[in-house]
Amino acid sequence: MKKILLTIISLAAVATAFAGGTNVNTNHATAYLRSVARGTTLDPDAVYHNPAGASFMNDGFHFAINIQEALQQRSTESTFAPFAYNINNTGNPTKEYVGKTFAPVIPSFDLVWKKKRWAVMASFGIGGGGGTAKFENGLASFESMLAQIPYGVGMQATQGQQGFPYSMNMNIKGSSMTFQGQLGVSFRITNWLSVAAQARLSYASKSYSGYLKDIQMYNPLTQAMGPAPAFFQTMAQQYAAGAQAGNQEALAAYTQYMTYAAMTSDHELDVKQSGLGISPVVALMFNHKGWAASVKYEFKTCLDLTTKLGEASKSDAVISTMFPDGGTSEADMPAQLAIAASRTFAEKVKLTLEWHHFFDKNANNSYSEAVLGNTNEYLAGVEYYINNKWLVSAGYQYTDFNLDSAKYSDLDFAINAHAVGFGFAYNFSEHIRLNAGVMKPFYEQVTKESAVYNGNSLGLGGKDVFKNSRWAWGLGLDFHF
Repeated sequence: MKKILLTIISLAAVATAFAGGTNVNTNHATAYLRSVARGTTLDPDAVYHNPAGASFMNDGFHFAINIQEALQQRSTESTFAPFAYNINNTGNPTKEYVGKTFAPVIPSFDLVWKKKRWAVMASFGIGGGGGTAKFENGLASFESMLAQIPYGVGMQATQGQQGFPYSMNMNIKGSSMTFQGQLGVSFRITNWLSVAAQARLSYASKSYSGYLKDIQMYNPLTQAMGPAPAFFQTMAQQYAAGAQAGNQEALAAYTQYMTYAAMTSDHELDVKQSGLGISPVVALMFNHKGWAASVKYEFKTCLDLTTKLGEASKSDAVISTMFPDGGTSEADMPAQLAIAASRTFAEKVKLTLEWHHFFDKNANNSYSEAVLGNTNEYLAGVEYYINNKWLVSAGYQYTDFNLDSAKYSDLDFAINAHAVGFGFAYNFSEHIRLNAGVMKPFYEQVTKESAVYNGNSLGLGGKDVFKNSRWAWGLGLDFHF
């Protein structure tokens, strides 16, 4: 049961970054979706992507508001012998578990006030997570830990011929959102060089809800399907007297059956986590005669999440023992180094190349045990100014995680991806611009073979095939006054 609950509490990873490192979003604004590489931008989203560029903007106020939407489907195709005895799986040891996430509103705001060589800036956005994942048929992590019980009991009762049939009702939902606000200043040292410094405040809020209930299994005493806890309690009572008398074999049997009864009882999940962290950001930009380059370093954000249990989970002896109300867990956002360079030709075409390096090895979060090295992202973007009104753009990004897939679970997995984005901008006037963009990542498929699947006590092997599919689209307005 502990393994099940540890998996539940890691649901933070389900709604993880659309782009960026293991715990970080980089899709700050719609302009990112349409051109991807934004490291030398002088639009309002420079507050996030290129803070030193704010002091190269025109004097006055620059403001942007963006709304993105994202659709995600994470699926795990799991093979484990006991799954064949689920009465709804018709003898098939392979079962697919699908989690769907829809984030209808991912907002961001950017504000710059520029005067001569100085710029003051502020922004708000979703720096991590941003959606709710729903697993309407549960997860293999949950089912495998419970499926082994009727399987093992059946194998013992039938001298290894077959496990006992079972069924269960599972529904799990998890949401994750890291709100980020930042304040900063930029100063143009020369006509071609500027610096910037920011303070970033991150507030992480996560919640997990759902249930695992109505666990039924074949009862050899009644020769019919029935509640699993009742069967195990009946079996335990047969050894109660011997256990009380000090018979070690009887005590072991009694303890085992009562443990099974507790594991197969109904469980309702109602857990919330939250935490606050502050980190600095420093940046530098070169901008001269069509050439531009920037360097940005975001320091690690240390986040300790405090757990708060709802009444349902507080009253569940198993959940409240494993996860005491008020307990803490680490969910650090790794430091990031971003380097970008661009060239603008005849004020018509802008080409940008960019590299992101996430220092995952120095961050403590749900991925820590799987981290072999740091994450790298490679980005390229092109913008073409058709005329004073229209701009079209496209971009490409490759995200390369350095993780040990043997440490993945059906909740904590991150897959390398090639992503393409495209869109346009339309200038209603010199003061107002519309941005529209779409981004689609194409994920690799990861297979994990396990000699002992999910740590089951029977020593049975199994396999997981991890898949991911996502889309994002958005609209934004830039204002210049």
